[in-house]
Amino acid sequence: MEPILYSDNQRVKQIKRELRAGTEAEYPLKPLVPQADTGARPTKMITPRAPIKGTVGQTEEPGKAAPLLKLHVALNEALMNSPRTAAVRALLNISKSGYWAATVSPNPMFFYDNGVIAEQTRRVGTSLTFSPPWKVVFRLLAAKAQFKETKMEILNTLWKFRADVRRSYTEVIVAEATYQTLSDIVELTRRLWQVTQKRFEAGDVPELDVLKARLAFSQSLIDQQQGFTRVIRAKQLLNVILGRAVEGAVEVPKLPPFQLKVEKFEFLPDFDEPLPPLSHFISEALQNRWELKVIKQQIKLTQAQLRVTYGNIIPDETMNIGESRTGNPSPGPRLLGFFMTFPVESPIYNFQQGEIARLKATARQFYLEYGSQRNQVVADVSSAYQNLVVARERIRTYQEHVLADSEEVARLARRSYEVGQSDITSTLQAQQANIQIRSQYLDAVNLYQQAYTDLEQAIGEPIED
Repeated sequence: MEPILYSDNQRVKQIKRELRAGTEAEYPLKPLVPQADTGARPTKMITPRAPIKGTVGQTEEPGKAAPLLKLHVALNEALMNSPRTAAVRALLNISKSGYWAATVSPNPMFFYDNGVIAEQTRRVGTSLTFSPPWKVVFRLLAAKAQFKETKMEILNTLWKFRADVRRSYTEVIVAEATYQTLSDIVELTRRLWQVTQKRFEAGDVPELDVLKARLAFSQSLIDQQQGFTRVIRAKQLLNVILGRAVEGAVEVPKLPPFQLKVEKFEFLPDFDEPLPPLSHFISEALQNRWELKVIKQQIKLTQAQLRVTYGNIIPDETMNIGESRTGNPSPGPRLLGFFMTFPVESPIYNFQQGEIARLKATARQFYLEYGSQRNQVVADVSSAYQNLVVARERIRTYQEHVLADSEEVARLARRSYEVGQSDITSTLQAQQANIQIRSQYLDAVNLYQQAYTDLEQAIGEPIED
């Protein structure tokens, strides 16, 4: 369901009321109707369980779950409701004003010439300026090209904003997965501590083992609390970029458990589908990259402005018309009639040579800039593509055997210690290695998503999986 959100006009009215009142109202603006599928209602922040300060091993109970926020819903909501996009969209109306400016002609002037004493004459009339019709046409064409160029600039900005939303969304998913891993580590170290205490009470191990196990458990609690803070920060930043209340509820999909290697998830690579070759993405980028489209339109705008300049070589014509009245000089009677004056400017010294040279040089620079940007596009696509390939293979390696091997080694080390076949140091080392590998796997997922986002930005359109 497409959400109905605050319009830009309503946003402007509310900001005006706030400025007149000198106070800041609740931020951000609320939707016109509740969004059942996005969880935009300002409720208590839904976060993973975190240990209560001063209580070892206990956790807070989570609140009521919020509706699941899908990635495409988050992207659409941010585009429609974020104050950042509203400010960017407002530039389009500014560019539209160029159409009105293109049809503007100089205002008529009141003309009054009084020479009663010296010449016994008085003239009263108006001064009119007329533009040739082709000037208006050229100005309208230039305004149209300017409007298209501004529109492409806006779309380019919104496209980059989409990457910011995706990165914030990814951070929430990775932060929650990291927190879940840290919570599992807390439970494992707690069990190891309990086993060590039992063996110490039975006289099998020295008290040093108990201290080492308790230290590992305390460190895992500290890491878990830091992971909890990371989740809160990530969700708050996502709410802000979506245009929601900072402490609003948000719930995103969870990464599959480490054991489910074949489960499909949109944030993990699908190894059943081969990655297209680099040439495919380069071809797509050269067709869809917004920077290239903007430069092409800037070339068209410069050509349109050059036509306007050529049209301005012929000056606008001015005509003065009105009433002319004389006194009663001695040779004859008093006369009354009308007068017409046509001042004609001759383009002898100024035939727009400076503006023509500037626009021609600008167009040449845009052509060179287009070639430079094409080179940069190929570099961006190549870099993002190779990063994506590396991240995919790294995730594949972890999913195929590294995660399972690490988990099994840690399990056997704990079991070996429980039956007295190994010491606490080797068990803690195996446990620490398992923690490190799981953290590296989550880093690989994060790097994969960053590379995926960078590749989308490099080609200028979403990548269809």
